[in-house]
Amino acid sequence: MPHPLRTARPTDPFLRFNVQDAQVVDYRIDGDHVAFVRPGRRPGELWVGALGDDPGRVLRLIDALLARHPIDGIHVHDDVYRRLPERLTISDPGHWSIWVATAEGQVPELSRWASGATEVQGTDARIDPLLQNSDSAYIFAGDPTVRRWMGVERNGRLLAVGAESVIAGDVPHLVSICTDPAERGAGLGRAVTAALVSRAFSRGEPMVYLEMYAGNGPAAALYRSVGFGELARYRSGWLPRRGRPVPRESA
Repeated sequence: MPHPLRTARPTDPFLRFNVQDAQVVDYRIDGDHVAFVRPGRRPGELWVGALGDDPGRVLRLIDALLARHPIDGIHVHDDVYRRLPERLTISDPGHWSIWVATAEGQVPELSRWASGATEVQGTDARIDPLLQNSDSAYIFAGDPTVRRWMGVERNGRLLAVGAESVIAGDVPHLVSICTDPAERGAGLGRAVTAALVSRAFSRGEPMVYLEMYAGNGPAAALYRSVGFGELARYRSGWLPRRGRPVPRESA
């Protein structure tokens, strides 16, 4: 049987792409509005995800979980975050979005663009130093969730890289896409992205998805060019009482 959260919001992209049922520590449901507690990326962290467009209902669900758990941060829809009380917001929250590309909308040029990228070993020592140029990479060489790394190499240098990972369900998730700053603007990021998308579609996957900072215009243009479209925007923030930095979302 599907988890009650998925029954309440059967088409929600956040639940589909970001949440594993086994990770849900606690949850509350109010009709088609839901909130749930799950671990963060750092050991011991707990985050609340609250989904729905009514700030009042979202607030009640969050408060019910705050009364039961020592919560570090929250994820909510973009419009809702701006209408929450000050005790649940910070001045500069992480602003991010989910993007999806489907096999039915495949771009004809994908194979041509992808020809500049080749597969990279998942333990390649060049991956992590390159990803240090990214503000949002959180999956690195050797990560067990990665199915494939693709990169662009020249004279032994790794100039661009990206990975296909599976975080929730079985939908391919593109992560840690990064280009050497000195090589940006030459289409290397597009080559890596197109290669990852093309490989997924060629083995019969119906869709792939990724997450990115909502204000990253160059990345948005790149992803649109290879067939991605934005589904939803969110805000994420550490609760003020914790006094911690804004979380980095994937791009």
